[in-house]
Amino acid sequence: MKMVMQGMKTRLSRALIVCLLTQTVLAQRKFSLARDARIRFAKAFRSMRTSGNRISQEETLVFPGLLKKEALEAGNPLATYAAMLDLEPQYRKSKIFGGIYPEIRFNFEEFLGFPLAGVQAMSLPMYRRKTPSVETPIPKSFKPESALNVIEREARKTRLVVFGEEHHLPQTRSLYESLLRVLWRQGYRYLAAETFTDEVMRPDFRSPDYQSGYYLYDPVFASAVRVAKDMGYKLIAYDTKERGPSGDASFRDRTQAENIKARTFDLDPGAKVFVIAGRGHASEETAQDGWTPMASVLKRLAGINPLTVYAPTMSQRLTSEEEDPLYRFATSRRLVRRPTIFVSRDEGRFLGSGSFDAYIFWPRINIENGRPDWMVQALGRSRAQIPPQLRSGHGMRIVQAFREGDRATAIPVDQVVIYEPNDRKVLMLHAGRFWLRTLDSDSNVIAEAHLSVP
Repeated sequence: MKMVMQGMKTRLSRALIVCLLTQTVLAQRKFSLARDARIRFAKAFRSMRTSGNRISQEETLVFPGLLKKEALEAGNPLATYAAMLDLEPQYRKSKIFGGIYPEIRFNFEEFLGFPLAGVQAMSLPMYRRKTPSVETPIPKSFKPESALNVIEREARKTRLVVFGEEHHLPQTRSLYESLLRVLWRQGYRYLAAETFTDEVMRPDFRSPDYQSGYYLYDPVFASAVRVAKDMGYKLIAYDTKERGPSGDASFRDRTQAENIKARTFDLDPGAKVFVIAGRGHASEETAQDGWTPMASVLKRLAGINPLTVYAPTMSQRLTSEEEDPLYRFATSRRLVRRPTIFVSRDEGRFLGSGSFDAYIFWPRINIENGRPDWMVQALGRSRAQIPPQLRSGHGMRIVQAFREGDRATAIPVDQVVIYEPNDRKVLMLHAGRFWLRTLDSDSNVIAEAHLSVP
C-alpha cells in the first residue's frame, strides 16, 4: 500500500502542475493575468537551466494549452492542437516544456475524440507501470456486478459518494450521466467536481464552455454537467489555485475538503453530495508519509463515511505489462462486459484497496467508425452519419455537434477530427436536435447543418 500511495502522489504532483496551470492560465480572461501565469511557470522551471545558458527560443514558447487561446475560447480546440503540432519539435527540445508537452497534447487529443489517446497517455513515463505478465485470479468469493447498480445500492447507506476518475481516460466518465440520474432519485442534489471553476456556481450558468474547467473540454464530461444542470443539481467548485506553505503537501487537499464542506454540508446539514475527484484525491486514508487526500479530510470534517470508488487502475493499457494482473484476469475471462465492481456476497465487501471502497473494472475498448464502443454501451449514444457537406475539404478539420440553441462557445455534445471527404468517422449523439459545423484550424467555417436524432 505504501508503494501505491507513493506512486499516486508522484502522479498527483504531475497532475497538479498540469491542472493548476491550465485552470489558472486558460481560464483567465485578461491577457495580463495569462502573461503573469506564464512568467510564474517559467520561473518555476528556471532551476532546470544552468546559469550560463541564455534564453533563446524558450522566450518564444508559451504553455502549450495557451496556443491560439482566443480561437480556443471561441470554440475551436483544433486551432490549439494544430499549433501544438506545428511547434512540436521546439516543445520536445524545450527544457521548460519538454516534460509536460506530451501530456497536454494527449489531453487535447482526448478532447478531440481520438479514441485511444487516453490509453496512449497512460504509457507516459509518469503514469506507466510494469507488472509481471501474469494474471492474478479474482478471489472466488467475489462476483461481478454492474458498477451502476452497486453504487446505486450503496449510495443509500451514506450521504457522500466520491468518484476518483482518471483524467486521461474519458471512458471513466461514461457512467456520470447514469449516476447523476440514480443519485437524484435518492435525494442527492449537489455535484462537486475538482475541475470546476467558480463560473459554474453563477446563477446564470447554463452550459459548460472553455471557462468552466479544464477537463470539461472533454465533451463526455461536459454533457454530464449539462444533465446535472438540467436536472437541478447545484454545482460546486472546490479546488484552489493557492499553493500553500512550502512543505505542506496536504494544503490543496485540505482546502478542497474545507471548500466542499463550507459550500454543502455547512449550508444544508442534510445534504447528499456527489464528488468527482482526480485520482488519489478520492482516497479515504492518510498516506504513511502523512499526506491527507481530500476524501480523507472530508470524511473527518463532515463526519460521514463516504462511498469511494476508484476508476483509473482497472482499465486498458497499450501493453499487457502495463495492466493490473487482476484486470488481465477479469477481462481474459470475459467477466467485464460493462463497468463492473466485484462484490463478495458472503462478506458484503468490494474488491478495492485500503484507500478506496471499490475498484471499477472497465471493458476493453473496441473501435468502430473511428469511435469507441463504450459511447454506445455506457453512454447510450447512437452513431450519426456526418452530412456530406460537412465532410467537404481536405486536411485536418473538426466536426462539432451542439445542442440546438447552444452557442458556438459551448463545449459540444460531440466532436471528431476528419482529414478527407471519405473519412468514415461518425458522430456519437443521444436523441435530440443538434446543429453541426465543420471548422479548419484557422477557424474558417466550412459548412453548417442541422440534425435530428430519434
